[in-house]
Amino acid sequence: MPARVRIDSETRTVIVEWPDGFRRTFSWSRLRAACPCALCRAEAQHAREDPLFLRPQPDDTLVDFAYVGNYAVRFFWGDGHSSGLYTWRYLRDLDSE
Repeated sequence: MPARVRIDSETRTVIVEWPDGFRRTFSWSRLRAACPCALCRAEAQHAREDPLFLRPQPDDTLVDFAYVGNYAVRFFWGDGHSSGLYTWRYLRDLDSE
């Protein structure tokens, strides 16, 4: 579990720091685009398979976050979306911007 998760509204980033010193900085747009929920994954898959599919443009304004047990974090987006659970392993392995 990370030692610290911090939202920087000025730079529109989330900084995640682990106890071993490993650190990731994610833009809000990167995190929103990488939402692991079933709906977002299905839309992304549909867009890859059908070049004419118009994927809805999500709001990438980060409103808040909450820890989910000791294994994940949930982000609350400006459009009300919050069903994606970003596990610590997922965030550690996700490419940052």
